[in-house]
Amino acid sequence: MEPVKIGLAGFGRVGRSVLRILYAREDLRVVAISDIADPKGLEYLLRFDTNLGRFPDPVSIQDGWLYAAGRRIRMLSGEKPGDVPWGELGVDVVVEATARYRGRAEQEQYLAAGAKRVILCVPPTDPPDLTFVPGVSDHLLARQHHIVSNASCTAHAAAPVVRILADAFGIERAFLTVVHAYTNQQRLADVPDEDMRRGRAAAENIIPQETNAGQVIVELIPELAGRLSAAAMNVPVANGSVVDLVCWHREEVTTAAINELMRTAAGSARWKKSLGYEAEPIVSSDVAKSPFSAVFDSLATMVLAGRVSKTLSWFDNVWGYAHRVVELIERLARLEREAA
Repeated sequence: MEPVKIGLAGFGRVGRSVLRILYAREDLRVVAISDIADPKGLEYLLRFDTNLGRFPDPVSIQDGWLYAAGRRIRMLSGEKPGDVPWGELGVDVVVEATARYRGRAEQEQYLAAGAKRVILCVPPTDPPDLTFVPGVSDHLLARQHHIVSNASCTAHAAAPVVRILADAFGIERAFLTVVHAYTNQQRLADVPDEDMRRGRAAAENIIPQETNAGQVIVELIPELAGRLSAAAMNVPVANGSVVDLVCWHREEVTTAAINELMRTAAGSARWKKSLGYEAEPIVSSDVAKSPFSAVFDSLATMVLAGRVSKTLSWFDNVWGYAHRVVELIERLARLEREAA
């Protein structure tokens, strides 16, 4: 069986994490990477990672190729989606991980350049063919979908918990706050910025921010339209984030019932890859390199007046997300095999 050939457009934290997951696999192979940064700088950041540690095997970039585990990967420096001849490189799937917000016309340039599918790692400005979140929308994934959004790390963390609670107890209203580790969108020192709060020193401040997570979750779970709101705060930690979800339910709830609901869900076929369950007193660093989209914190569950619940779901905001990218590639490959 021929391996699925993958191109990475963008070699930042998501792109490097996807490569770490895939570099030794036989069935899914990264064959090309495009990034405008200096190749030696990319090699260094792949070898030494503050959150993930050293790369597990020797790697190098020489003469336009990245070498790892006895394989080589073409290194390119295309600035726009159509700048790389993905088809000539044999690429089946492009993982769009440039962190740039693009419209559909730009995304289609990957297809015009020969790729068969595009996976978006930033919520797009125009509707994709599908937004993929396992357990929530994955049953809709079809072979005719060529531009698929992998949502956002917050949507992957929150949507499963929202879906499970809504199905069991109903949700009249919900408010979620994502307490998020800082990213390269923030600054290390105070600097002028169009978003004044975003310009403040990320390692020294708790910074309120806007988030599109509420909009994405409502698109995934349409019955919550007009009933769910979301906010975000960036905090001075390098990794490890948490979704703080408050729900007003139609039916009576108890702490024990919510925890048992989530415990059994985490062990089910539908959720076992994306949802973890924790009965120990964990903190943010304890979910570093967790492959789950969310780790439900059973010790934090609270109930007020029998109808209002408050839950915490932890996540590694890159590593878990990168595993969902890989899962999406696997699902698309399975559709191709079934159609053959």
